[in-house]
Amino acid sequence: MFPRRTLRSAVALTVGSLLLVGVSACGSDSGSSGKGGKLTKVSYRGPFVTTGGDAPIYYAAKLGYFADAGLDVSIKDSKGSEQTIQDVNSGGSDYGMASATNLVLDVGKNMPVTSVATPLGLSSYGFFVSKDSGITSIKQLKGKKVLVTASGQANVFAALAADNLTKDDVHLVIADPTTLATAYASNKDVDAVYTTTFLAATLAKRPSTFLPQSQAGYNPPDYAMVVKTSKLKSDPDQVHAFIKAVLRGYQAAAKNPQAAVDALLAKHPEINPQQAIGTLKATLPFYCSPSQLDQPYGMNANRDWVITANAMKTYAGMAGATNGTRFYDNELFTGKDPLSVASC
Repeated sequence: MFPRRTLRSAVALTVGSLLLVGVSACGSDSGSSGKGGKLTKVSYRGPFVTTGGDAPIYYAAKLGYFADAGLDVSIKDSKGSEQTIQDVNSGGSDYGMASATNLVLDVGKNMPVTSVATPLGLSSYGFFVSKDSGITSIKQLKGKKVLVTASGQANVFAALAADNLTKDDVHLVIADPTTLATAYASNKDVDAVYTTTFLAATLAKRPSTFLPQSQAGYNPPDYAMVVKTSKLKSDPDQVHAFIKAVLRGYQAAAKNPQAAVDALLAKHPEINPQQAIGTLKATLPFYCSPSQLDQPYGMNANRDWVITANAMKTYAGMAGATNGTRFYDNELFTGKDPLSVASC
């Protein structure tokens, strides 16, 4: 069973505590079947370039969890969640991991994909503010300049609204994703930056405090396991087996982070070991959101999906209904063989 991770543990992650760098790479891993059977080849695409945050997938392969499920998994990286979702939708990959907000927007465009599990259910996004600013809550951003990428604007507005601010209460400064961290660290004219806490180390030149949006009540699931709805219907046993292996990998990585990173580095020796372990450990407080507590680990929390969908409808013009089950399917956790490898 996972220890209960709270929002307080997430808040404690400030700039000086993380060592994170994304290294662009792709790789594959597979196991030999312990039962001597032939393995079915499937492909998985991660949410971004390979980092220590991907270690649980490689650890699952190292421990033979995929092989036990009868699967030979090819692991690929990505340039972002949108590429991953598009790839799964086109059949380029059987499975993928992507951010919930990207998934919601794509389903709103009638893309036939869905979330079947959320290994990272607590949002890692929020606002970094200078330590000497005196700002201790999102509400205190009123009248301030906030740096954000163009695609992050809808989430900023939703996070502000969760703390009773309107989108007109702040002044947004749009930055390119590749220069966001540099722009915040070097531009003292902006008061805050909206991004993930996993980028804390890249902001270290400007000592900052992190204000998580989840603390204000806006919690899009951080990362979801994505499959085509047709695959879930046509081959539910394979989807069940794959997701079970993934969730077991995350559980094992939480218990032994160093071993998980070693499994990653065996396939990606170009990744800095210290950065890899720092990245993986930084993800641990984000396994479960408050809405997932006492539920099977990875089970989609309806409240979090509804909040996300309503925000994307209000601030990003998403079309259609906002009922949570439009974007996720908990069949793996409620069907004939319910998944329950741990509890949140």
